[in-house]
Amino acid sequence: MKADSEAKSRVLELHKIINEHSYNYHTEDNPIISDSEYDDLFNELIELEANYPDLSFSHSPTQRVGSKPLDGFTKVDHLTAMLSLENAFNNKDLQDFDNRIKERLISEENISFSCEPKLDGIAVNLIYKEGYLHQATTRGDGKTGEDITHNIRTIPSIPLSLRVTEIEPPKLIEIRGEVFIDIEDFKKINRNAKSSSEKVFANPRNAAAGSLRQLDSKITASRPLKFFAHGLGSLDYGKNHSIQTQMEVFDFYRSWGLPINPLTELSHHINECISYFTRIEGLRTQLPYEIDGVVFKVNSFKTQESLGQVSRAPRWAIARKFPAEVGSTKVKSITFQVGRVGSITPVAEFEPLNLGGVVVSHASIHNFDEIERLDVREGDSVQIKRAGDVIPQIIKVDLSKRHKSSKKIKPPSQCPSCDNKLIKLEDEAILRCNAGKNCPAQKTESIRHYVSRNGLNIDGLGEKIIELLVQKSLISDFSDLYNLNKEALVELEGFAEKSATNLLESIEKSKETTLARFIYALGIREVGEATALNLSINFQDIDKLLMASKEELIEINDIGPIVADHIFEFFSNGDNKELIDKLLKSGVIFQEVQAQSDNLFSSKVIVITGSFKGIARSQLKEELIRSGARVSGSVSSRTDYLIAGEKPGSKLKKAVDLEIEVLEEDKVLEILANQR
Repeated sequence: MKADSEAKSRVLELHKIINEHSYNYHTEDNPIISDSEYDDLFNELIELEANYPDLSFSHSPTQRVGSKPLDGFTKVDHLTAMLSLENAFNNKDLQDFDNRIKERLISEENISFSCEPKLDGIAVNLIYKEGYLHQATTRGDGKTGEDITHNIRTIPSIPLSLRVTEIEPPKLIEIRGEVFIDIEDFKKINRNAKSSSEKVFANPRNAAAGSLRQLDSKITASRPLKFFAHGLGSLDYGKNHSIQTQMEVFDFYRSWGLPINPLTELSHHINECISYFTRIEGLRTQLPYEIDGVVFKVNSFKTQESLGQVSRAPRWAIARKFPAEVGSTKVKSITFQVGRVGSITPVAEFEPLNLGGVVVSHASIHNFDEIERLDVREGDSVQIKRAGDVIPQIIKVDLSKRHKSSKKIKPPSQCPSCDNKLIKLEDEAILRCNAGKNCPAQKTESIRHYVSRNGLNIDGLGEKIIELLVQKSLISDFSDLYNLNKEALVELEGFAEKSATNLLESIEKSKETTLARFIYALGIREVGEATALNLSINFQDIDKLLMASKEELIEINDIGPIVADHIFEFFSNGDNKELIDKLLKSGVIFQEVQAQSDNLFSSKVIVITGSFKGIARSQLKEELIRSGARVSGSVSSRTDYLIAGEKPGSKLKKAVDLEIEVLEEDKVLEILANQR
């Protein structure tokens, strides 16, 4: 149904009203309507867009989450480079910074600086055109980043369209800022991950980074990401307007609906900067988010331009870093943990130590090369710091306090869980147990991986419950989960009839999954979510994957020889084949790509290269797969067709050399259209 003027007017009005309330809620922290009133307005907009599809604009508040996951991230050049910052580690460094500025300007006048906390988050670059969010990218190497627009759109505090006030938005602007996660939200994420037997994040920055690197924006939208704007890149404001200072930028950003750190201030002298740093350092533990220092920028843009930059850093800005908090404690023992794929990790257990308000009692030593480097022993007095203010790490051993009877830590020769003889490959720094599922520790970890959120997503199966089920011999691998019954569960400690029912319902629900999740859940070494998805797209069903050769696996984009070896060995193993068979017989099913068998592309190996006008590469890939094709990332003698768009590159030359038929975009689209 085509919209009339009344409907269009109401939609645009709702955009304005909803955006204003979102600004009040997320940026000003001052909501003026109830949640239910906001929901009513939002639902009205959803209904209007459903009735009038031509009114569903990309900048609508309803369009924050994309409908389809991306195939990957695209590289994008920044309009203006995102520079690094020089670091200062003490007050003298700040004084030297100020003196260098005065010397370069040949002036004794005091310089004004903008001062703001340095968030320990992820730097992003937002481009707005005509007031609408056009593109968002990661910092990358400072010149080129990755397009993460689909994920940035999900962050409520980032406006899809800038507020129109007395300060009108420019034609084009690059807005720099930081995406982060509050400490309490981070703890909640990890609690949920742990209860679901998923991998926990090391720190809030790691959690924010992982959230922004999701191909599926729905996952990003589920994470409590926040944003503070702090910098300016390119700007096209026309002839009638200009921005003269950094503090003026902050005023403009606030008026356009962008959140600014409320602790941002202007200092008129370097001594005021030093005082500001001292004050922020004192507030550090009280802040809801992680910071690792303070950033000082020359306030005047004209002065910034005069100062210029050296290498990759501006002369007009500096980051004063906080010293890492270090404490001393005593190592009680060094134990060895067994991972899901048999890796042996040394872990130092030490007397509890309070660092930055957090009590720590153990630290991973990663591998035996690190033990040798530190020469850490049981009974040693050691210095501990929290790397990134989160992860405990041994940084030094106090040899003066070492007892004469102390002994070097020797790598174990047998697995601490199953007594299997350990092996060490030449190209690895770790010891490994190759007993697989016969190792109790690996068995437990493999089950945890299978039920994790990115695997089969079985709620209610935390680490302790899995260990209990294994201990009571109710499960020996994850296929046994589907044979559990209520009678056996209610007899276990901590289980009542309700909790047993809930767990069984969750297990039953997990049977309906996707091929990508199933592959990931199997726990193949070095096969993460992205590789699992890649395998599911290329092979389309589990039987084809089971029969794949190493050569076929290597042909797949982003799968190298080592990963191909791991995949091939896994599916060549008789026990693994039996396990998969048991899972399928238990009722585990997943949607297969329905391939068409009577068309040009069926069972053909196809490589795509270049850019296309009439279709996105991701969509082209999907349609080819539906036609029964295997889409490979590289040209070889097994390639049947090369589909070449604009700027095809070296793949076209190789295809011509190998006398592989080359299809142009128009021809391919015609074929696909005829077979729909």
